[in-house]
Amino acid sequence: MDYEASFEIPLPPVHPDDIKERVDADVVVVGCGISGLTAALSATEAGGRTILLEKSASYNYRGVHNAALASRMQKEAGIKNDRDQVVYTIMEYGGYRNDQRVVKAWADNCDQVMDWLLDLAKAAGIKVILDPTTKPWYFPNYGVIHMFLPERQKTLAEMLLKYGRERGVEYRFETPAHQLIRDGNKRVTGVIARNKSGSYSQFNAHKAVILCTGDYGNNREMMRKYCWKSVANVPCAYSPAVNTGDGLRMGMWIGADIDEPPHCVALFDWSAVWKDHGIFNVARQPWLRVDLNGERFMNEDLPWGYECCQIIQQGGGLVWAIWDDKWKTEAPKMQSQCCKNMTRVGRLWRDEYFEKGLADGDVIAAPTLDELVRKMDLPEKSVKASISRYNDLAKNGKDLDFGKHPDRLTTIEKPPFYACMIKTRFLVILSGLKINNKMQVLDKEKRVIPGLYAAGNASGSFFTQHYPTTVPGLTHSRAWTFGRLAGLNAVAEKV
Repeated sequence: MDYEASFEIPLPPVHPDDIKERVDADVVVVGCGISGLTAALSATEAGGRTILLEKSASYNYRGVHNAALASRMQKEAGIKNDRDQVVYTIMEYGGYRNDQRVVKAWADNCDQVMDWLLDLAKAAGIKVILDPTTKPWYFPNYGVIHMFLPERQKTLAEMLLKYGRERGVEYRFETPAHQLIRDGNKRVTGVIARNKSGSYSQFNAHKAVILCTGDYGNNREMMRKYCWKSVANVPCAYSPAVNTGDGLRMGMWIGADIDEPPHCVALFDWSAVWKDHGIFNVARQPWLRVDLNGERFMNEDLPWGYECCQIIQQGGGLVWAIWDDKWKTEAPKMQSQCCKNMTRVGRLWRDEYFEKGLADGDVIAAPTLDELVRKMDLPEKSVKASISRYNDLAKNGKDLDFGKHPDRLTTIEKPPFYACMIKTRFLVILSGLKINNKMQVLDKEKRVIPGLYAAGNASGSFFTQHYPTTVPGLTHSRAWTFGRLAGLNAVAEKV
């Protein structure tokens, strides 16, 4: 972990003669995801002239849920979450390697930022819905979900972009940041970026630079350096491949500290063959899982990250999910980790996806268990013994082997029978540059680097071991909460 990787070596300074454009601003935001869009809009609302730089041709987004604890919508609906307990859950998932002051900053501010987003949504005619449902589980889980309709995070991103343009944010797309400007240990005063023609532009920040460049999931060297060995080569589950750790590298080059490895990776169970029919959403429910030896090896009803940790440790990181023809009636009590109310996440359960999975051969079907096992090409004796044992446990209503919740124990006995191969991918790396509770970036002596802030997945100090999927939408909530705080705090800088 202590070797020097190539990405840690600073690039040579850009010669002043190679800079063809110089632009002045109060705040320069780097990165046009949810955190960057929020930071830029917030800085502009606070009276700062703001420029946002983005390496790709458009804004970036992904995902579905946004977490808040006591937004006005939640209060009106009578939904209550135990704020302190949520903080404890986040800290526990982080093994208390995370900074509780930073976690507290999220808990103290996420509701007022959500209310601000709700005001923007109302003015734009955008519908926001709640999903307060939770399920009986071994882990505390919370009714925190807000969704912006019709297209969830895309709708949120477009709303923030629209308001930013209306209020004066200057967006520079296809303008990747190259270096931060810092003279020794003095404050950060700007960013040098490449423009579309390939020449350099210098963006001077009178107040501050805010790094919102996302994670480094498409930088394999960084993954090998900072992630635990078993996930360093796990495939990435999203595109485009613009998240290469640019902001983290630029920060480290001028003295910023980074979260101690191994870094937090948000893992996700996936069908081994991913196509547009989305069959993994059915296959990934807590049906019986067996490894490549045909043996059951886990409680299938764990939070995603814990479940994936179990899968990764099996040979090749590949396992099988097995279920029977009762799945349509049993699916509701499986209570997907996304949420219980399936009418709000209907795409997880559309019959056409299941049928297309069957047609494409991604789901194996057979009229008998003997034939299913032969098609799976696993040790017949082991698989049949695993199914028999699982059926006995389900009928008795108690999982004596792995402690699975009795509601999610279902027999495999009604033909036809189904199986699908499952493996793990990762969604995002959630560790980054160390920050304080004002979103200011810290150096290795825990001193503030003047004029430099970070938010979203470029920031650290929050997630350290596992992503707490029992607080759905937390990473998005961190993005817009810390993006807003960074934007407001940057404009308030006394220079």
